[in-house]
Amino acid sequence: MKLHKALVVNCFFAALWLFGNGVFAQVKPGFSPAKGLRAIQNKYGLDPNKPLLSRVAATPEDVLKMFRDAGMDPTEHPMNKEEMQIVAKAFAVLPPLHQRVLEQHLRSISFLDNMPNTALTSPVTKDEGTDLFHITFRAGILHQTISEWATEKERTCFEKGDSTTSVSIHAGLMSALTYVLLHESTHVVDGSTGLLKVDTIEGKPKPNAFTLNFTNGVWQSANVHDRLYQDPLLLQSRFRPGGRRFVPAEALTVYAALAKTPFASLYSMASWHEDLAELLTIYHLTEKYKQPFRVSVSCKGREIAHYEPMRSALVRQRIKVLQRFYSKKA
Repeated sequence: MKLHKALVVNCFFAALWLFGNGVFAQVKPGFSPAKGLRAIQNKYGLDPNKPLLSRVAATPEDVLKMFRDAGMDPTEHPMNKEEMQIVAKAFAVLPPLHQRVLEQHLRSISFLDNMPNTALTSPVTKDEGTDLFHITFRAGILHQTISEWATEKERTCFEKGDSTTSVSIHAGLMSALTYVLLHESTHVVDGSTGLLKVDTIEGKPKPNAFTLNFTNGVWQSANVHDRLYQDPLLLQSRFRPGGRRFVPAEALTVYAALAKTPFASLYSMASWHEDLAELLTIYHLTEKYKQPFRVSVSCKGREIAHYEPMRSALVRQRIKVLQRFYSKKA
């Protein structure tokens, strides 16, 4: 699947605190990935032997133009030594498959001030048959913890005004960039390797093995849940097309419903691409780095309910497919 950049802009500006949507590329029939990739890397100045940290660069002009065309004017964020160390630590946390794919496909990353959303992953290539990617981040997340950033993001699902009920996410003190980079680079892995892909053979859809294993019993298609998980309330989430903000009084019902699904977060329900990025990110941070991930609903400052996705049997039964990201094979 390949999304045009204009569509991406419309999607992420409609919900400012969301991640930017990943942009996925299909490899053309008859294309030689190894030979073609080397040529494309040379054309766009990507040296796969250079460390990922060296790819912090200026934001591509076409990405800035998308913001300006939408009436916004984010500016380049000058990185200091402390911030570069935060970036280095975030890259070091990535799983083995992410490391290998980003070496070959991540041309650059950049940071902007006054950026309305958290991040945007976009291709820098045109129609060469495979993609190199640039990821743009809102610089403010460099100075937030995962808990702080995730709580802000989750609270955008609810209307303001009711001070008695609140939602918080307790996800440890690691940099928010660690979470966001994991999520966004999963889109790069997904798009570069065709993890979630459905071909058409003799007029019939034919998902690849990874897609079949990951989505079986969970998704009917990229944006349609299996009928078992088409909860009427959850389908109204603002992360879904035509969704809305829940009133705070609905929080208990919302997370009780989420706990009956195999989704790790409300944002996981946006599409199967976001489902993969969220599940991998939360799994990696909780299982490999022993960080918490707990959604807490409080009333008048006292917790009345919580949801921990990695303690859910429905979520954990999907973990086996994630071992693909930890293979040491090329």
